[in-house]
Amino acid sequence: MGFASLAKTEKGREVLIEQTRELIMCLEKELAGKDYFGGKTVGFLDFVAGSMIPFCLERAWEGMGVEMITEKKFPEYNKWVKKLKEVEIVVDCIPLREKHIEHMNNMAEKIRSA
Repeated sequence: MGFASLAKTEKGREVLIEQTRELIMCLEKELAGKDYFGGKTVGFLDFVAGSMIPFCLERAWEGMGVEMITEKKFPEYNKWVKKLKEVEIVVDCIPLREKHIEHMNNMAEKIRSA
């Protein structure tokens, strides 16, 4: 079943929320005790995952009114995101939060109305 069809219903959103949290928990376990996936040094996986998950996935959920990845539930993940924000090349690639959330809200509305 596709994201769009699941996201249209309350039950479908709950399924997607649970699946997303399970996936983030995998990242949480991999990041335990490390600054980055490779340890103390930022690497390719950090760039790839770090460009999609915190700044697209999270903002998409935020656009739908869901607080997905809380500091309390995912402390290692949130520590990793904070460390990523200290890396200049990552910061240069992050879209402005307000404009990005507006875009994600528009995308969520298109999904709901499709």
